[in-house]
Amino acid sequence: MKMHTNKITSLVVALGLSAPVVAVELPVGSIITKDGAEVTPTLQLGVSSNDNFFMTPSATQSRLIWNVAPSLNTLIEDGPDSYKFDIASSTSFHNKDTTDNFTQVNIGAGVHKEFTSQHRLDVIGDSDWLYEPRGAGLTEGQGSAINELVHYQQQSLNARYEYGALSSKAQLALITGYYNKNYQNFTAISQFRDYDKPMLGIIGYYNTQAGTRAFLEVKQENYHYDVIDSNGITRDSDDVKVLLGMEWEATAITTGSFKVGYQNKDFESNLRDNFSGLSWEAAAVWKPLTYTTLQLVTSRAAKDPLLEGDYIRESVYGATWQHEWSDYLSSVVSANYIDQKYSGNFNRKDKVKNARLGLNYLATNFGMVSGYVDFIDRDSTRADIEFDRVIVGLNFTFALKSNK
Repeated sequence: MKMHTNKITSLVVALGLSAPVVAVELPVGSIITKDGAEVTPTLQLGVSSNDNFFMTPSATQSRLIWNVAPSLNTLIEDGPDSYKFDIASSTSFHNKDTTDNFTQVNIGAGVHKEFTSQHRLDVIGDSDWLYEPRGAGLTEGQGSAINELVHYQQQSLNARYEYGALSSKAQLALITGYYNKNYQNFTAISQFRDYDKPMLGIIGYYNTQAGTRAFLEVKQENYHYDVIDSNGITRDSDDVKVLLGMEWEATAITTGSFKVGYQNKDFESNLRDNFSGLSWEAAAVWKPLTYTTLQLVTSRAAKDPLLEGDYIRESVYGATWQHEWSDYLSSVVSANYIDQKYSGNFNRKDKVKNARLGLNYLATNFGMVSGYVDFIDRDSTRADIEFDRVIVGLNFTFALKSNK
């Protein structure tokens, strides 16, 4: 079963700072093997111009970047059960310095089992080999001073067991997960940011029988850092959220989910500031016409910082309008605003605004051309990390010819 909350999670990811939003879905064809597996290959070729590659407030440097991103998705369906395996890579080539060239790899697998109408299980695992953008992450505010890319690995494993028939008044879900992040270089700094995070939670649902479900979610995440911070104060903490919410898909016009409640982030060391307060997550899709869609997202939570402070109280607001002008032409306009307040023995505040204008043309039923312009602006109480950036890009996406 594809849970409604999974749709909302995907939407939130799609509206992230660096995630491209595509308005028209390319009709993708697949290869069916003799064992019944559906194999779907795609290839994206792109070129972009970045006018502030190192995210600096002045003395900006531009880059022309070529990108090659193949992917392969495999799906096996056996009645209500399904099994999937995905692998993708993204290779970027830069015009001025081969030091900035990199290849990222993403591997994922998932299993969905329905033992009976009352017992369902989903297990999803991912492993990624990634690089931090220049001037972000561990190299924030350092611009081109570092002559090597920051490389890290992350793995996650999540399981969800749900009890209760979908037609019944109530369902109960048990969720558990594990996340691990390890840097591969710059160990003098990065060793203090390697951590793992086990998670355990329970969700109780009440089905209104009218296309909506109310729920109560209780979740705990435990942050365990491999090495105590350079100041001798551990960053280990226990993070608990108790959220009350509702998800709905009442009509073809609206889809959404929201949850709001209490978050408590308790550090192991009493020398760090704990957080206790309001937290929420919400996303909604409004589709008044078959060819136009408005997406809204917002969230607030305390999260771990990468470099400074004890925690960041982060508020996110985003909107995306997607419109299909014809069967072949569509546009996307999106805007996001992020407000970050850092806790600790200093007063740092960041405000990040970004917007995208995009146009997609379905050239054939197995190829699409996408053009976009991204505008990013960050204001901060730290003058050395403020920056403006404009990225202009063009992507060509190819897939097998669809029979649809």
